[in-house]
Amino acid sequence: MFHSPTPPPEKRMNVDQRRFNTHSHQLFTPDVDNVECLRIFTGSREFNQRCVYEKEALQDLIDENLKKSDEVCYIVRQLNTLSRLLISQDGLQFIMDGHNISSRFLRVVTAFGARRHDETRAWDSYQISPSASAGGSLSELSYVVRYVERHDRSPQNPWSVRQIGVYQQMIGDEKSIWVLLQPSDNVYHGLRDVLENRATSSTDLQRNSCLLHLDVLESVTSSWGDYIEYSWAEADKLDDKACLSEMSFDKKNDYIVTFTDCQRLQRLRRRLIRALSVLESNSALADGIAARFPGVCTVRIENYKAEIDRHRRNLLLVIEHLRGTSKLLFKILSTRNDKIVLDGTQAMQESLGLMGKIAEQGRADSTTLKLLSMIATIYLPASLVATIFSSNLIELKTSDSGSTSFQPVSQFWIYVVLAVALTILTFLGAALVLRRKLLQDIRKYWSAV
Repeated sequence: MFHSPTPPPEKRMNVDQRRFNTHSHQLFTPDVDNVECLRIFTGSREFNQRCVYEKEALQDLIDENLKKSDEVCYIVRQLNTLSRLLISQDGLQFIMDGHNISSRFLRVVTAFGARRHDETRAWDSYQISPSASAGGSLSELSYVVRYVERHDRSPQNPWSVRQIGVYQQMIGDEKSIWVLLQPSDNVYHGLRDVLENRATSSTDLQRNSCLLHLDVLESVTSSWGDYIEYSWAEADKLDDKACLSEMSFDKKNDYIVTFTDCQRLQRLRRRLIRALSVLESNSALADGIAARFPGVCTVRIENYKAEIDRHRRNLLLVIEHLRGTSKLLFKILSTRNDKIVLDGTQAMQESLGLMGKIAEQGRADSTTLKLLSMIATIYLPASLVATIFSSNLIELKTSDSGSTSFQPVSQFWIYVVLAVALTILTFLGAALVLRRKLLQDIRKYWSAV
């Protein structure tokens, strides 16, 4: 994971430079060169701190360090973890050219700058120059160390993965050049204290360099315990739902289990897997430092690796715990969903049965109405005759002989004419309305076609 095949130096330089050029517009802040320098002067062993904010002042600082300083540490910061470095590309090039820093350092720089999230352009590995293992007078060690830190910006996820870029160049046993990108407060204050104390003492540069690298690694491990405790608390919340919830909805005041809980669990699991990768990279960095400084601080390195391994085992335990919780939550959701589907099917069957009864009742009512209509139709001629005979159109007259008979009035024809005319008008009106509706339907059909 951390040791890929190494291409020849010339080809690797081209690869590093090409990747750097691709992302350079996201790495730097134009016209800004905020660089802090911690250094120890040659001869007097005096500790000095200086900050510069312009290119010209930075170039003067580099020239002064080349002449007067044994140990130099350049510190470049960001406004936040996902923002650009507070230095221009020309300013970084001044530092690299002034101290003959190889293009391997560009891989460290490319891991910083403006990013969408913690994993964008992530590179948590290390590189040792070939001259170091061959016993050359100039050696380089560069790496990115990642760690977790609490920020409390989001209640859902108050932790984030942060990183520090480290570069060291050693010229024999006499001079050491450091470049730190976005050091944490613990690392910065620890480095400052070490350099201040080193100014008054004369010890082995190899040992001091190894100790300082270990200080960087150990300073960023202090939050792992709190992070794992927070992860356990989040896992226990989901585990309570999984272990204490009823499979059905029958129990009152039961936990509400939704698909959102599964999503929360997956997000937590992804963060833990990423944190596990960070721990493994830190352990690999310790191996790299041990390879760069053989026989130096071996006990301290082993203790550090044991601490990292302890945190790694705890994270693996949480991840395994979440795997079981995930299975239980999905089982509960599946069972409850099946019950909802079953209840819905039963309710639909009951509705269909009720609709069948309503349809049957409707058919019975239709038969009754049909019978009543038939009876009314049968009595309709008799009703018409009774209406006519009960009106003034028919008169009951008595003849001279004393007999009685019904006789129509002289204007009876008016009734007949009006009845026939109104009937014809009614049929004509109905035909006109139906014809207009038919024409509209035909127009709609042809317009649709």
